[in-house]
Amino acid sequence: MFEQASDNRCQKRKITMKNVLLVTAIFAIISSAAAQVEISDFFSDFTSSDVTLNSTSDFQGKAIFELFYAGTPVESHDVPIDIKAGGTATKVILWEKRPQHDYYTAKVSILDGSMVLSSRSYQVSYGTVSMPGFHVVDFSPTNTGVQLLLRPFNPSPVDIKIELMDNNDIVYTKVKDNIYLTVNQEVSITWPFLLKEKKEYIVRAKIYTHRLYADPLINTYVSHFTATDDVEILHDDVEVDEYGASVTIRGNSQVPFDGAIVVNAKNKVTGETKTYRQALEEILVSGKEDTAGVVWKGLPPGTYDVEILAVNKENMTIDKYETVMRIPEPPAAVATTPVNRSPGFAALVSIIVLIAAARLLKGG
Repeated sequence: MFEQASDNRCQKRKITMKNVLLVTAIFAIISSAAAQVEISDFFSDFTSSDVTLNSTSDFQGKAIFELFYAGTPVESHDVPIDIKAGGTATKVILWEKRPQHDYYTAKVSILDGSMVLSSRSYQVSYGTVSMPGFHVVDFSPTNTGVQLLLRPFNPSPVDIKIELMDNNDIVYTKVKDNIYLTVNQEVSITWPFLLKEKKEYIVRAKIYTHRLYADPLINTYVSHFTATDDVEILHDDVEVDEYGASVTIRGNSQVPFDGAIVVNAKNKVTGETKTYRQALEEILVSGKEDTAGVVWKGLPPGTYDVEILAVNKENMTIDKYETVMRIPEPPAAVATTPVNRSPGFAALVSIIVLIAAARLLKGG
């Protein structure tokens, strides 16, 4: 009887120890996962939202961005996350719903599978509550860069952060600090790297308005553009004459242009058109120039309408220039009849010249 009770107590101890070890292991796993990814910064207005994460180890999961009004979900976005150990990542989303109220709550949650590792909330205000002391007159991203024009209502210092985004990732950032808005202020930047052709990019301006007794007021503005190759024919450097045509082309995009010039010469009388093509030696990007030329071959005399095209690899016309030129008729050959002169005529002329010279020397 005593031995049986002792065995039961031992069995209970073993079960208890196993449960303790299991609970400890579970808490260790949860604690390890929770410490794995940290939200270092979270922001949202009603235009966009972003979160910055730090990770102590390799992590693959997702961020869920949610917008609430009075506790009711308004909008949600899922963004995949892939961070290397010791790395940092920033993810950005754009809200799609139009605001209907003055106050909202934005929330971001970091998930590993179905497990929530971390979350944070941010109070979002809209309308007069969040209006800055300036108006965005122009926000125009292009293939070469971006222009931002601000018109102030009230003088105030601002920091401006321009971000080029590829989907949910920021691929380039340029910051202009301590710009004091007293008059219209233009901010221009150029992309210092190549863009991918036909890719749609998002550009975000994040503007921090400094306030004396409060944290900066942050507003974001978003615009889109599709990257395409772009060049222009420099009109002042086009030369067309009876021998051929010379054309200078300048790149106007960070999408590389690898193309050619095509010259069409149409005879105004006959309507016959001849086409000449010359590839550019250089691949053009913003601000870079190259000159190409063609020589007329088999082009008869006449007046011609000349069309000069800058075309890319897909044979799409990027720019065009038109002019008129004339190829003159060649001069007619003139038949000359030799003059019959007496054998002594040349000698006689020489003598007369010598005599006249001698008289001049003598003053006679």
